[in-house]
Amino acid sequence: MDNTVKTLEDFSNHPLERVQLSRLLQAVEGLDKQQLSWASGYLAGLGVLEPTVAKAPDQVPGVTILYATQGGNARSVAEALAENATAQGFAPRLVSADSYRPRDLTKEQVLVVVISTQGEGEPPESAYDLFKYLRGDRAPRLEGLRYAVFGLGDSSYEQFCQAARELDELLGNQGARSLLDRIDADVEFQQAATNWQDRILTELGELQPLDQARIIPLQRESATPRHDRNNPFRAALLARHRITTADAVCNVQHISLEIDPAVIRYRPGDALGLYFQNDPALIEEMLALAGLAAEAPVSLDGERMTLGQALEERLELTQLHPSVVKAWAALAGDQGLDTLSREREKLRTFVQNRQFVDLLQNHPADVDAQGLVEILHAQQPRLYSIASSQTAYEDEVHLTVAALRYRGHGRDHLGGASGYLTQRISEGDDLGVYVVENPSFRLPASADIPIIMIGAGTGIAPYRAFLQEREALGSAGDGWLVFGNRHFHRDFLYQADWLAYRKAGLLNRISLAFSRDEGACSYVQARLYEERAELYRWLREGAHLYVCGGVEMAQGVHQSLLAIVQDQGGLAEEAAVEYTETLREQGRYQRDIY
Repeated sequence: MDNTVKTLEDFSNHPLERVQLSRLLQAVEGLDKQQLSWASGYLAGLGVLEPTVAKAPDQVPGVTILYATQGGNARSVAEALAENATAQGFAPRLVSADSYRPRDLTKEQVLVVVISTQGEGEPPESAYDLFKYLRGDRAPRLEGLRYAVFGLGDSSYEQFCQAARELDELLGNQGARSLLDRIDADVEFQQAATNWQDRILTELGELQPLDQARIIPLQRESATPRHDRNNPFRAALLARHRITTADAVCNVQHISLEIDPAVIRYRPGDALGLYFQNDPALIEEMLALAGLAAEAPVSLDGERMTLGQALEERLELTQLHPSVVKAWAALAGDQGLDTLSREREKLRTFVQNRQFVDLLQNHPADVDAQGLVEILHAQQPRLYSIASSQTAYEDEVHLTVAALRYRGHGRDHLGGASGYLTQRISEGDDLGVYVVENPSFRLPASADIPIIMIGAGTGIAPYRAFLQEREALGSAGDGWLVFGNRHFHRDFLYQADWLAYRKAGLLNRISLAFSRDEGACSYVQARLYEERAELYRWLREGAHLYVCGGVEMAQGVHQSLLAIVQDQGGLAEEAAVEYTETLREQGRYQRDIY
């Protein structure tokens, strides 16, 4: 397969642009002969049966549905809209932000955007080029554009739906006109998305009569159902084992799940979304505090079940949301809680280290079984970076899970998904999972390009997938791992794996930073600066740099990178910023932050 990639790159007369060729190389990477043969026939079929659009004398605008996602929700909303629009006779173009050329905005007439927010109010990595273009001095006037924006976010965070807000403002500042007011949807976004789609389709119907634009799709022999958050695949647990020592502060475990490769496909850099069962001990305590019986009948989304079943399988118990606190305050008639719920910043602080059981304990209220179900939110799936390569493990997916445990408000707290995965699930048990693609966190198209992998804690997970992939494909590219955690002897995750990759020649350098080892306290950003000359040399030789982990760590690494570029490249601060932005534009500086 590696030879195929090199041969494609050697063609000098291909008609593809650089970005298009890069995407093609990434798409075929890892395919075997049979898969390549099928893909060849499929592409040939597209050439023969190229979709055509019927044109009317006064052709009205086409519609582009653009999505920028971090956890997959924006994609699911965009895909549902595209499917419903097609069913009603429209011909929408559905495209991910990472595949969209910002300059094409001047060609658009109707643009519908679904976008999430990450980190400290930042747009997803896939939308980086789009936002830079619109923020820049060369952003074009867009008077001919009609647009709509649907934002996805979590009001627990200060910068709620900030990416959607900024995009709405940027488009409006350039003269574009909105079809509908922007929607800022919270964690329970499904109903808001459904209502918004109905309104969008109505607006499109007024702009584009149904008989004026129809598309003839390529017919497929069969359609494989897509597994997503609304249709998860049932994956069975193969094995789990702890990879930190018994005296480590955090219990981190390696989880192996069995999948069917015919329906579940993933690539290094992707994440796995999963649903879990809530802790029976937590449910028992909640029922006792509320004075309710597990056998009490309730209705949830039109389905009849017991209260115990709803609490165990369907409802969110461990992530307390501001809207739940507000509803509970009204029910309890608690003046202090009601006052707090009206002060946004205090409310955000209040929910950060509390679970719903804390409300029951400290702010009791009379509630019946159905009332409790209606106050609680639906369980939100959790996302974990995939720690395996499907090229190496065709029918498995591996995760690196740290058990979230803390004490507060007079009780011990345990994370919902992490507690389930590290303590309660047994071999053979299954759970609902789905792949969340992450096209903005990919290995280089060429297997010979050096990679620098920076991570702290469980942020090391995707790099295990990267090196498994390179080993399976026989890649020759150099690798440099920069890893940080608390203690060398307790928290050096996958130490044996990295040493094996070092011996095999896939890792040329390993740089470590342990923050709580006496006499050797360090963080990854400090370690980078200490080795700045070597890092800058790697970058000058074309290396791709990856950062995976929490927001604070990623910000520290970015500041360290700017300092390194200034120090080693002799650049002023503004020039250093431009240098790092160029790396991102070239796909050589990729981040997966959470």
